[in-house]
Amino acid sequence: MDYPFWVNDFDRVRDHKQNFPLASKIFEHPVSFWYGERNGKEMEKIDYSLQRLLRRTAPQLPVLVVYNMPNRDIGQYSKGGAKTRESYLNFLQSFADGIGNSKPILIYEPDSLTHTGDMSTEDASSRMSLMKEGLQLLTDNCEALVYIDIGHSNWLSPEEAANLLNKVSNDKVRGFAVNVSNYRTTDESMEWSLKLCEHRPQDFFVIDTSRNGNGPHGNEWCNPPGRSVGQEPSCDTGEEQCDAFLWIKIPGESDGKANGGPRAGRMWGNMGEDLVRNTAWIKT
Repeated sequence: MDYPFWVNDFDRVRDHKQNFPLASKIFEHPVSFWYGERNGKEMEKIDYSLQRLLRRTAPQLPVLVVYNMPNRDIGQYSKGGAKTRESYLNFLQSFADGIGNSKPILIYEPDSLTHTGDMSTEDASSRMSLMKEGLQLLTDNCEALVYIDIGHSNWLSPEEAANLLNKVSNDKVRGFAVNVSNYRTTDESMEWSLKLCEHRPQDFFVIDTSRNGNGPHGNEWCNPPGRSVGQEPSCDTGEEQCDAFLWIKIPGESDGKANGGPRAGRMWGNMGEDLVRNTAWIKT
């Protein structure tokens, strides 16, 4: 896979560069765009915004993240999402309309499938039904390369992950995404993902390397100290089924209100600067 990543030059990024000079080194590299409800504001009509983004980035393409599942993050730090099944499907239809024949990478619903293990049988079944319908809607109506988030190597076994993917995926889905917003090393994530592919040989996958340079800090996942950036985004992964290393979680954005951080998704200069200082290959 040969993918022309786009480096974000939007005003918000320029503001980050002004406010957090050292952390701004992060934005010299491609990062993703996350789409979903924020601060209680529903997001259904997104087609025009996506069309404008894709025109601006052409001929390069962005990495997009759909993060709008009802009861998102099951009420934890990133809680929110669409209010109803209907509004969620309307959002996805608008998303697909905006993408059309373009081929961006699309990461589908971080943590949503793996969180079904923490839900009642009825709620888990309802969520997987919605995810299956949503994925079919997306893959039938746009040409994005869709990867379903499946957690990380310390959450599920490869077999458990494959069983979940079997319940929601379809033959137009490109594959799965692993380690989104987490800190498991690239080597560990690669080994785990290749084992998962033994159960689903049709799949390709991407690994989030945005903050995994030093690996995890025990089992701490919310703003752990002493972390570093991992490999920069690239399609040169050394494995045929691994399509890319990506910075899906934007380095420097908080995981939530823990360890001194602001609410989830807010840029946190202290974390960004620590990530840069701890990363030998980033020149400061």
